[in-house]
Amino acid sequence: MKDDELGKVYSDGEIIFKEGEAADRMYVVQSGKVKITKKTASGDLPIATLESGEIFGEMALFDRLPRSANANALGDARVLSIDKKKLFSTISKDPTLVFKILESMSQRIRRLNEEFMQLKKDKLDVLHLYLDVDETCNFILEEAKNIIPAENGSVMLLDDKDKTLSIKAAFGSESDHKIRLQIGEGVAGDVLSTGKAELINNVSLDTRFKPMGIHITSMLCVPLKVKKYNFGVINMSNSSDKFFTIDELKLLHSVAIHASIAIENAKIFSKLKNATDEVLMHATMLDMG
Repeated sequence: MKDDELGKVYSDGEIIFKEGEAADRMYVVQSGKVKITKKTASGDLPIATLESGEIFGEMALFDRLPRSANANALGDARVLSIDKKKLFSTISKDPTLVFKILESMSQRIRRLNEEFMQLKKDKLDVLHLYLDVDETCNFILEEAKNIIPAENGSVMLLDDKDKTLSIKAAFGSESDHKIRLQIGEGVAGDVLSTGKAELINNVSLDTRFKPMGIHITSMLCVPLKVKKYNFGVINMSNSSDKFFTIDELKLLHSVAIHASIAIENAKIFSKLKNATDEVLMHATMLDMG
């Protein structure tokens, strides 16, 4: 790799960043091409080929989450990196950068919307592409309820800031939506911690159980996760003497796999929209100045 005052020159196939790496900067393709791929069980899946003038990795400036894909040079490519400290000073010198960022984000949102409309008739595919977290959680519970007879149910998600579980959607007996569980607390907190699904047909004998304002006799609890990161749980429970079966636990686990993808997509969309709003607000302030 050679340094250049305008950016860095990468040789063909050279890694710009890897999926899962810490992220703190965005990139602009100055010349050549960059290939974006994502790891799957069957190998690297091509996502996009970017050319001169296009930007990538910009979400790192707003959410600071690990990279969600790989970026490699496709042939020799010159790429400029911009961290958050330099972003707004760069925008002040070159306001067109703001529009490039907005264009990139808008294209992603448009693509998600188009995919959503295209697959709208298929409920399973729609589940993958719901764009609102609360709406997604409610949809998941409705689907779970149709598959697994239960008197109560809830989806709990982990708050990234205070690291507690809270209820995002629920049905059945009145529950305390304000209740929060620490990681490892209660059955749900323990499932979140271990990543292992639980079937409990007599909760009174389980020392982990916390009633959360509802009379419950039996329950299923499965984790929501992406790769090795657990970020929530789905609970199904009964207040009567009705027991759950192993087959129902397996069914709920299958629902959780699709639900995890759906919620992750919705969270990404929400962050993308918030980041777009932030850039747009800054662009408006520059225009007013």
